[in-house]
Amino acid sequence: MKNILIISTTGMGDLLWGTPAIRAVSKALPEVSIDLLLQPRWNDFFSENPYVRQLIPYHSKWYRQLLGLPKLLQFKYDHVLIFHANKNIGRILPWLRTSFVWSHQNTNILPGLSENQIIQINKPVHGILRRIAMLEKIKVPEDGTHMDIFLNENDKAEALLFIKNNKMAPKEFIYMNIGGSSFQKQWPVDKFVSLSKLILKNTSMSIMLGGGPEATDRVSLIEKEIGLKRVTRATHLSLKKSCSLISQARILISPDSGPMHIGFALKVPTIALFWSSDSTGTISRNPLNGPDYCGPLNIDESLNAVLYGNFFNGTKKEDNPENSFLKPILVSEVWEKILYFMKI
Repeated sequence: MKNILIISTTGMGDLLWGTPAIRAVSKALPEVSIDLLLQPRWNDFFSENPYVRQLIPYHSKWYRQLLGLPKLLQFKYDHVLIFHANKNIGRILPWLRTSFVWSHQNTNILPGLSENQIIQINKPVHGILRRIAMLEKIKVPEDGTHMDIFLNENDKAEALLFIKNNKMAPKEFIYMNIGGSSFQKQWPVDKFVSLSKLILKNTSMSIMLGGGPEATDRVSLIEKEIGLKRVTRATHLSLKKSCSLISQARILISPDSGPMHIGFALKVPTIALFWSSDSTGTISRNPLNGPDYCGPLNIDESLNAVLYGNFFNGTKKEDNPENSFLKPILVSEVWEKILYFMKI
């Protein structure tokens, strides 16, 4: 065996869930080269990963998928492992120079595959374990479930300089991910404001307000309410720099599971807020996408806390009976977790 292609073309968490399996393959088969097909926006996660030979860009539009074909055709792959993809990957699969393509997803999601190419997992399990289960096809044992993000010394130095320039100190600030890749994942601004005021009043901690471009307006609203003393904005930075800053945080708070996985991978105490109903109270989360199967896996209690509840405001039980069994995530609950982590 010489070459393996791993396909992971969806979200941030889906991609990071594959890193334990990638590590296991590299350690068990050091002579084998591993290529990774992924969305270019996630390249920073793997730019320093020693287990991957090359990153191949994936785009969902057919005319942009052509950009990755020269690299995909460069090698003949002994095995192709589809860790996570959607039906658009079907346009690429026929081009691959390989005899074996494997997936854990159903053929209704990946219609180009046959049933004998699907690794059958007959009960709900965590996403990391689904990818590890695929390794049986190439006779590779697992190597734990911890996710990997590698930072080089330059990355760390740039983060420390950013922290110093903003009059902060390493491990003396709380990183709050204010954004969310969809509105369902956005904890209300007024709750972030109340939590920030508690932190600033009762601790010596500074606050870093992070997130992607979608968080900019929400961060501005928070800054308007709490001021800028001991508060730094970090919404304009690259993914790699954001990871480097999170690695220096005392605590990470995130209502979006993608950044939550960054915290777990970097071994930063992480408070994960899982929405059970969205900000309008009309959309309920599928339990298979909840904390049991998408949250922390074998993460020490000193590094993780999960809160699960509604993300909407102002709804009383009698006004919304279908959601009456789901309580909101309160500021006081998050504050309690912060105090717990600060005592460790």
